[in-house]
Amino acid sequence: MRLTRKFLQSVSVISTDSSMSYELYDLDDNAKTLNPQVVRGIRFALLSFLAIVMIGAIAILGIGIWTLEAEYGNKQVSELISAQLYKVDSYLLIIGGSAIIMITIVGILGVMKEYRCLLGLHLGLLAFMSVMLFVAGVLGYVLVSELEDKVRDKMEQVIVNNYGVDLDKSGSNRVITNAWDEVQQAFKCCGVYGDKDSTKSWYIYQSSEWFDKGLNNGSYVPDSCCLGTTNLALCTGSVNNPGYPPRQPPPVKGNSSTWGYTLYTRGCFDVLDPYLHRTGITIGTTAIVVGLFMLVELVLSICLYRTLPEKT
Repeated sequence: MRLTRKFLQSVSVISTDSSMSYELYDLDDNAKTLNPQVVRGIRFALLSFLAIVMIGAIAILGIGIWTLEAEYGNKQVSELISAQLYKVDSYLLIIGGSAIIMITIVGILGVMKEYRCLLGLHLGLLAFMSVMLFVAGVLGYVLVSELEDKVRDKMEQVIVNNYGVDLDKSGSNRVITNAWDEVQQAFKCCGVYGDKDSTKSWYIYQSSEWFDKGLNNGSYVPDSCCLGTTNLALCTGSVNNPGYPPRQPPPVKGNSSTWGYTLYTRGCFDVLDPYLHRTGITIGTTAIVVGLFMLVELVLSICLYRTLPEKT
C-alpha cells in the first residue's frame, strides 16, 4: 500500500509538471508572456532580412537573365555544344529567383498583417527553397571543374561530327555551325583548345566530317577562322602556301606574322573557359549567400510565428 501511494504521488507530480510545461509553451499564452519590445525587435529583424532576401532574389533573377541573354552567354554555349545544360541552368535561376520573390512577398504580408496562416505558408516554402538554394550553390562549386571538362569534350565531338554537315537537312547542325562561326569570329579563335601546335585547335577541322565528306569546298579551316577577307584563300588553305598552315600540319614552324595572312590558332574553349568559370563561381556564390540569409530568416520567422495568436 505504501509503494502504491508513493507511485500515485509520483504520477501526480509528473502530470502537474507536464501540464505546466504545456501551458508554458502554448502559443497563445506564450504570446502574452513575451515582452512586446522583444516581439517588435523580432519583427524588425525579420523585415530587414526579408528585404535583404528580396534584393538577393532580384539578383538571382538578374543573373539568370544575364547568363541567358548576354552575348555568348549560356544560350550560345548550349548551341556550341549541342546540349541544353547551360540554357537550363539559366532558366532555373530565373524560376528560382521569381519563386523567392513571391515567397518573400508572402512573408512580408504575413509579418505586416500578423496572419499566422500566411507566415506558416511562408515558413514551409522558405524551408524548402533555402535548403535547396544552399545545396545548389555548394554543388555548383564542386561541379564547376567537371562541367568545364565535359564542355570541352562536347565541343570536340560537335566539331568533328556536326559542324557543316547536312546543313540543308539538319536544323540543329545549322544552329551549331552558325554558333561556331559567330564565336570564332568574335573571340578570334579556331577549333576547341590548344595553340598553333595543337591538333585540337585549327587542325581539328581536318579530322571532321566536314572535311572528310568534302563539304569544305577545298578549305582546310572555315572562313570564320580567318581575319577579314584579305588572303582568305591562303588562310583557309584553298590555295597552297607551302610550309604554312592550314595545309601544313602541326607543329608549325616560323612566326605567324610571316605567313602573309591571319589564321586564328588559339582554341575557343581556352578563350571561353574563364567566362565559364567566372559564371559558375558567380552563380554558386550568389546562391550560397542568399541561402544563408534565408536560413536566418527562417529562424526569425519561426520565432515570430510562435508569438502570433490564432485568428478565427
